[in-house]
Amino acid sequence: MSSRFFGQYLLEKGRITSQQLFTALDNQKSVTSPIGILALERGWLTAEQIKQILEAQKKTNYRFGEQAVLSGLLTQPQVEELLNDQETSHRVLLGEVLVAKGYLTLSALEKEFKEYDREEEKLSSELAAAFQNVRHKDLVKTFTDLMMIMFTRFAKQELKIEQCETGKDKVRLFRWVFSQKVAGETLEFNCLLSVPPKLLLQMASTMLDETVSAPDELALDASKEFVNIANGNACARLSENGLNFTMTPPEVYETTAKPYPVNAKDVVCVHLASPDAKLEVAFEF
Repeated sequence: MSSRFFGQYLLEKGRITSQQLFTALDNQKSVTSPIGILALERGWLTAEQIKQILEAQKKTNYRFGEQAVLSGLLTQPQVEELLNDQETSHRVLLGEVLVAKGYLTLSALEKEFKEYDREEEKLSSELAAAFQNVRHKDLVKTFTDLMMIMFTRFAKQELKIEQCETGKDKVRLFRWVFSQKVAGETLEFNCLLSVPPKLLLQMASTMLDETVSAPDELALDASKEFVNIANGNACARLSENGLNFTMTPPEVYETTAKPYPVNAKDVVCVHLASPDAKLEVAFEF
């Protein structure tokens, strides 16, 4: 059971190679997505309809959106919404890069989008069920959600939940582990965030508002504050439901030099992923 980014899905299905995925992800940073691909991704246009619009454009010289409306394939409000998304989006959809690079045809992209959506819908239901079956599920979900919000809104890292598992043997520790003790009237636990070097530097860069290239003492302190803010927001949200917690300052472990000891018997692990990195939130009860 695992929720995946579209690129991971294509890689696992053998539709693209790891090098093609790496190249496409790198290209996303500097390209703006055409509204035709945005419409395809939303299911508003098919690959064949996009081809029809492009062919008609050659004769009329209208913009894509204007031609789509003229052809009766999109409404004006839809075009305005797509243009707004295009303007506010900071990177192109992965599918557009794959088509532009010749790694997938437009028709193949449409087919893969549909299959991916079907699989993701099923996996989302399974993930929801997994969260329902863990102990302290509301607490686990709240802390996970607020950590994901912290990465998405401030570190500009889109995250997905891959799996939710229980058991000490399910913990996957990356190079850097942040451990923070959280205590309430009837419950005390350690909240762990484990990240690879790339994400640690991104966390530090976010907090310091400058590019950080080395995990020095300043970077580690900034990253600890990143964790402290995310977990503090989770505690604040839980307090709205009458659950009050206090936190001690986070501790950081570099697992290559100082392995983190997972001693608790009751552990919940939430495995997360960005398009090109893995991380983990875990709870030791």
